[in-house]
Parts: sequence; C-alpha cells; structure tokens
Amino acid sequence: MSERAAKSGKSLAAFWWACSYLRPHRGAVVISIVCALLVGGAMAGGLGTMLPIIRVLFNGDTVQAWLNRQIVEQRMGVKLAETSDQFTIVRVNRGDTRPLPAEKAGVRPGTIGPISVPGTDAILAQLADPAQATASLAVGEASPVVVQLKAVPWYMARARSVVAAMPDRAHPVAAVGSVFVVLGLVSLFGNMIRFVQEYMTSRVAILAANDLRRRLYDHLLHVPMSIISRSGSSDFTSRLTQDTLMLQEGYKTLLGTTIQEPILITMAMGVALYLDWRLTCIILVFAPVMGVMVRVLGKKMHRLSRRSLQTSATMLGQIEATLQGLRVVKGSNAEPWERRRYVTIMDKLVEQALKMSRIDAFSTPALETFTILVGGCIVMAAAYLVMVAEPHMSSGTFLAIMVCLMMIAESGRKCAKVSTMLHKASAAAERAREVLELPVERPRELGITLNRPRVMLRPIQREVVFENITFAYPGSPTPALRDVSLTVKKGTAIAVVGRNGSGKTTLLALLPRFYDPQGGRILIDGFDTREVTLKSLRSHISIVTQDSVIFPGTIAENIAYGVRKPSHEAIVQAATRAYAHDFIMQKPLGYDTMLGELGGQLSGGQRQRICIARAIYRQSPILILDEATSQVDAESEELIQQAIEQVMHGRTTFVIAHRWQTIRSADLVAVLEKGQLVGLGTHDELITSCDAYRQLYERQIDPGSAPGRDASGA
Repeated sequence: MSERAAKSGKSLAAFWWACSYLRPHRGAVVISIVCALLVGGAMAGGLGTMLPIIRVLFNGDTVQAWLNRQIVEQRMGVKLAETSDQFTIVRVNRGDTRPLPAEKAGVRPGTIGPISVPGTDAILAQLADPAQATASLAVGEASPVVVQLKAVPWYMARARSVVAAMPDRAHPVAAVGSVFVVLGLVSLFGNMIRFVQEYMTSRVAILAANDLRRRLYDHLLHVPMSIISRSGSSDFTSRLTQDTLMLQEGYKTLLGTTIQEPILITMAMGVALYLDWRLTCIILVFAPVMGVMVRVLGKKMHRLSRRSLQTSATMLGQIEATLQGLRVVKGSNAEPWERRRYVTIMDKLVEQALKMSRIDAFSTPALETFTILVGGCIVMAAAYLVMVAEPHMSSGTFLAIMVCLMMIAESGRKCAKVSTMLHKASAAAERAREVLELPVERPRELGITLNRPRVMLRPIQREVVFENITFAYPGSPTPALRDVSLTVKKGTAIAVVGRNGSGKTTLLALLPRFYDPQGGRILIDGFDTREVTLKSLRSHISIVTQDSVIFPGTIAENIAYGVRKPSHEAIVQAATRAYAHDFIMQKPLGYDTMLGELGGQLSGGQRQRICIARAIYRQSPILILDEATSQVDAESEELIQQAIEQVMHGRTTFVIAHRWQTIRSADLVAVLEKGQLVGLGTHDELITSCDAYRQLYERQIDPGSAPGRDASGA
C-alpha cells in the first residue's frame, strides 16, 4: 500500500514523461495550437459582434454609429451615453500617468455638441474621422472647448472602412442581416479551423500512442523469459492495449481541451475585461478554490484508475487461460467454476469502475454548483454597478459581460474534466514506463551501452560443455539444477531423460539463454554463452518444443518463420523431410493456406510436423527437441521418428523424449534426478549401471513392474 501511495504521489509526472513521444510530431502539435488560437480569435470575434447586434436590434442604432462611438470614446477618453437621439458625455476618464484629452481640456459631463454639426450620427462620424485632429465642444451656453483628439488605432480605422459599406439607418433590416452575415462568416471560419485542430489533435494522439506501443512491444521481445513467466502474458497484453488506449485519450485531452479551453477562457476574459474589468476580476477571486477541488478529485481518480488497469489485466488473463484450455473446461464440466471466478474478477472491476464514475459524476455537479455561486456573486456585483454605482451602464454591455462569463464558466467546467482524464492517463503511463524499465537480453539493440564487447559465435566446431550448472527459478526455495556438468561433442545426439520435474527442460532452456544459471557456465567451443551475442548464439540453435507453436500467417510463413526472403523450394524440401508436404497439398491453397491463431485448422500431429519442418528449414548446427513427438498421432509416428533421425544426423542434438525408440537412437543418454546428473552413457551402459535409468526403462516397457511409480517415463 505504501508503494502504491508513493506512486500516486508522483501525480502527473509519468504522463509528462509519456509526452516525450509527442516530440516527433511537434509540427502537427504546433499546427494544432495555432488552430486553437485561431478558434479562440474567432470566438472573440463572435463575442465582439454581440454589442452591435444588441444596439441594432434593441436600441435602433446602426453598426456605423456604434463603432464611431467606440472610436470617439477612445480618442477623447470619455464615456458616451448609448442613446441615438443625443450626444452626451456621461463620464470623463482620468489617465493613470498623464491626463487624457477630454480631462486635459477641462470637458465636463453633459449634453455636448460640436458647433455647426447637427445630429448625433453626424457628430460621431466627424469625431471618428482619422483626419479630424481636434473637436470644439460646448455644454449648453458655455464657451466652446477645444479637445486634441488622439490618433485612431489602426484596427479601428480598418474596421471603420469595412463597416462603411454596410446598410445605414435607412435600411434597418438589411443592417441586421449584414451583422449576422459577418457573424456567420466568423463562425464558419472558426468551425473550419476547429475541424483542422481536432483532426490534428486526434492524429498526433494516435501516432504518439502507436509509437509508444511499438516501443513497448519491441522492449517486451527482449525481456528475459524469467520475467515474462513470472508476471504473466496477460498483464503485458493489458499494458500494450488498454493502457496505451488510455494514454491516447490523455494525449487527445492534453492537445485538445487542455489547450483550446484555456485559450477560449483567455479570449472571453479579454472581451469581458474590455467591457468592464471590475465585474471580470470577481471570478479570479474564486479560481484558487476551484483549483483545489480539481486537484483533490484528480488524485483520487489517479489511484482508482491504476487499480482498475491492474484488475483489467487480471481479467484478460482469466479470459486467455479459459479460452486456451476450453477443451479441459468443457471436459471437466468446469463451466460454473470458471464463471464464478470470472464474475469475482468482474465484480471487483465493476466496483472500481463505479468508484471512478462516482468521482467523475460528482466533479461536474460540484463544479457547476460552485460556478452558480460565483455567478450569483457576479450578478449581485453587476446589479450594484448598474443600478447604484454606475447607473449609466447599458443593459447591452451588461448582457455581453454575462455571456462572456458564461462562456468562461463552460470552458472552466470542461477544464475540470481535464484533471481526471490526465490522472487516468498518468496511471497508464506509469504502467508503460515500468515495462520499459525492465531489463533486456540484448542491450545493444535497444541503444544501451555495454561495459564489455560481445563475441560473434561461429558454428560449433568441437563441443558444448555444461560446467557445474546450478539454477533456481525466481522465488523457488530449491534449485531446479544442482552442479550439473556435461560435455557433448559436435555431431553427437544426446537424450536427456528423467522423471517429471527432474530439470530436463530447464537444462536445455539454459543453452539458448532463455535463462542464465546462478552458478557455473555453458561453453561452446570454449566461449561462454554469456559472452557472445544472443543473435549469433540463437541463430545456431533450432528448437522444437512439445507445445506446437503456430503463428498467424500462411503455412509457408510458419515454416520459414523469421526469414525475410524465404526460398519456396527450401520450404517444400523441409516440409517433405518432415512428412508434412502431403497434408499441406491437400489444403485448398497449399502452402499459401492461412492459419489462424494457434493453428486451429490443423491436428496436433500436423502442427508438430510444421514445427519440425521449421527446424529443418533453419539448418542450425545445434538442435533441441523437447518431447517433439508428444503430439504426433499414431499413424504418422513412425514417419515423424524417421524425419527426426534425419534431422539429427550430422547435428549436435539434445533430445528430451519418453519414447525409447528415440532414446535408443541417441549416441549418449544423460539421466537427471531431482536436478542432478546421476547417469551418463549409452543405453546399454546405463541399463546396467544406473538404477534411475533402469527404473525408467522398466516402467516404460512394463508399467506393472514398478507399482506406485509415475508411468510417464521421461
């Protein structure tokens, strides 16, 4: 539990590590960010058109008059009344460092009109004209006041030239239509950019997750067998599939919501600040409280997500084991047992999923309730500013601010979901990183520098030596092999026999370095197998196991497995020598017949002959046969035995077998008992000198002669 808590304390560190896989796609990431900025700009532009629409629809104003009013307020440093029937200054603004034009000229609030210019629209048009440098203003009968106007900002001047082509007060319906046309164009532009942004986000997320998945798979191929067998394949399968999918969703959230929504918040905040900074700043007071809520919920989601992923891996293991052993399940009438075991795992998974759902479901209403409270505070403050402190604030401005704040709240709600999603992705990233931190068999191939150079092993010339080998499986209290020494000359066929659990398969698994011994060493022509490259070592060894391993693909691809450009003639020759050619040609597509998972279309004997043909095709100087005839049917047993003897000819062959015909054909027999070598010699020598061997032989040819013994032979 303490380890789990320590890992959860890392928070999003694992996810930020996983984000390094986004680096090869940084160009697309930049495009996505630029598109998000453009979407935010389009949204701000849409908000900017709200005030003209409100003015045109409700106040009988025109877009030209509204824009001119904004320009005049900026040039003079005043606040004008938003009425179309008179030109009135309701407030003279004060500069922070130096006086603004109206303040400097001593202009006072009131109804003011430039001399000799009738009509409010005309007054606004004159004062907004960039060519107009001064304004002569008067309040009632007071003497005129000359105000030095500031220059018109470039963006306002550009907007003024565009708006000048729009319908005026004489065509109100056309004016409204033109405003909505502009709004529609802005929205269309924003939606097109949003499409590009979302597509690029999904594309980068898929490619980055695929890069990580490919690296995980490549790393797993080089992880030692001891780790794979201890952890189980289902856990690694879950990490390659479910965890990377979760991480893919995290990438999409990071590049989508995490980038786009803050940009939208910033744009809406900017518009709201422009309209009235006091109302907008109220929301900033409550931001830290919302941040604390999001952080607490995110940590809980992180812990639960990791547990859920681990339980999912257990579920996959249960499904895999049941389907692979389905014949045993059905034959044992064990369907209820397997169903109960599966239901137990699923109940645990459902419980964890429901806990995550509760947190996910709670976060939205909790944050929305908090948002309503914040909104209520803002409305109260706005009511005070509109009705008491600043009664001249228009309803249009207030409505626009409220819309901006609603958009900020909506984007904030979406951002609240970001934390839970990123914590889920971080839990998946932790499990992925754990795989990449596992030790590997071939460090150089994965870019890890070795302290000493490896030797390229040449084809065997003299002998294979097992020198004082001691080996124990991880977690096992007793060793599987103890001080085993054995020398096998080149071209010798040696049969390794013994009771079940005596260490036969373990001994031969050390030769291709599926495992490394804790004591002793294995030498090939004097070279320690740990000092040679794994690629050169295993290229000299062919293995046929008692489990007929068939890969998805054609029959020809299975025979020439691992060869990039196989020879069809060599494939046919290998199949013929393995007595597989006849049944292959009976298939509709012959050697091009597709085999599904585990080769379900073939019988056990046919699968085994395909595996023997694979060993023949490799033409390796060292051959390991681990009970290779155990699944051969009686009809083809003699043919397969002849094929094995042909394969053994001229090769250094290690045979684990319980058929005495195979054992008798071997040049040498090694007898193992409880992990120790108790006999070595020919069949005739051992039958008289080795009690363990003689008991095995007697039990095989006459099971009744050794009552109470395991009659499985070797």
